[in-house]
Amino acid sequence: MTPKEKADELYCKYDSLFKAPFKKHQQIKECAFKAVDEIIEEVVESADNEVKSMRIIYWEKVKQEIEKL
Repeated sequence: MTPKEKADELYCKYDSLFKAPFKKHQQIKECAFKAVDEIIEEVVESADNEVKSMRIIYWEKVKQEIEKL
């Protein structure tokens, strides 16, 4: 899955949580950012250096794509 596809997937998962139309978009993005930050933290704690670098780069790209939404 590309970072853009993952960003869209995370956004859609949180979209259904918010009923209020105002500020909904920003709230969803903040939730997705928090989820990605948790994933990055887990990768840092558990992966070896080569895998860690590749995974962190991927998730940082996902965060960039979320920002663009």
